[in-house]
Amino acid sequence: MADSVYRKLQEHLDGLPVGFPKTESGVEIEILKKIFDPEEAEMAVCLTIMPETADDLCRRTGFEAKRAEEMLARMARKGQIFRITRDGKVYYSASIFVPGIWEYQLNRLDRELAEMFERFYEEAVEETLAGIRTPLFRIIPVGENISPEMRIMPYNQVKEIIGSQNTIAVAECICRRERRIIGEECHHLDEVCLVFSHVARYYVENGLARFISVDEAIDILDRADRDGLVHSPVNTQRVMGFCNCCGCCCGLLRGITQLKLPASRVVRSDFYCTCDSAVCSGCGDCLKRCQVDAITIEGEIAVIDREQCIGCGLCVSTCPTGALELMQKLPDEVGASPPASSVEMLLKLAEERGEDDK
Repeated sequence: MADSVYRKLQEHLDGLPVGFPKTESGVEIEILKKIFDPEEAEMAVCLTIMPETADDLCRRTGFEAKRAEEMLARMARKGQIFRITRDGKVYYSASIFVPGIWEYQLNRLDRELAEMFERFYEEAVEETLAGIRTPLFRIIPVGENISPEMRIMPYNQVKEIIGSQNTIAVAECICRRERRIIGEECHHLDEVCLVFSHVARYYVENGLARFISVDEAIDILDRADRDGLVHSPVNTQRVMGFCNCCGCCCGLLRGITQLKLPASRVVRSDFYCTCDSAVCSGCGDCLKRCQVDAITIEGEIAVIDREQCIGCGLCVSTCPTGALELMQKLPDEVGASPPASSVEMLLKLAEERGEDDK
């Protein structure tokens, strides 16, 4: 009986825009049992991605009001669902598994859950990434490496994005914590995940992050650049935050390096890097900075794999001879502008998944 509740929850999460697929080993059920008790799983199945109050949920499902309010508040605190407050009213909604429920388990993550997630990643990530036509994340290049002649959209100007925020919080990277727990070495910075607006408030209220100022956020951004981390927000014009990712821990970048999926299938980027062979000294500094193994040294010259390059500009920042340059892709290479908001992105992904299932 209990397993049927968790299978129902798995199917519910898999029906959301990003999916949570069934695996051959059944590790996805183990993960859900670790995160949800049976009663919480039953409640989670009733929620949709559209926010609603506890009263609205009760009218729709028949749940008893007091029990529903207590459960929803508890589940939001445990990162099983999402919560937002508007005009004094609290609204709840289902959360996709990644990015979402998984990231909200930052303070509950132990070795057992970390090992479960790693098994799930190995079994399910290729199916999940390959099933997404519109990349869920995109890459914002290091701003200093964008030439003044380029026409850059506001959603690709990282410091302008930060400067426009009224509420900012910073959290530890769950990818690095998870990989370290299972014994994988990573020397990159930890507290570099930036979240904005109501998402920042949710993180801070749940003890997952701390509020910071615009100046502190820009300092974190500069330190992330120096540390060789990739700025990666959800692929929307209105950004609710972004990760600063490394190739050894980030699930997306590992999809490019380990699974050899084309970068354009995994992340959106409006840029790519080129190398002037007449200037390149073949020093190899760029190899250390590239998080997706897109550069090789051939005949003492850096050669960049255009299909693998994500246009982050990290290699350009430290090239001692100035041989590397960030270039802007043509409009027909990148397609339409990113969805305006997270809601629009989720609806677009849901539509695409529905078309693929026909």
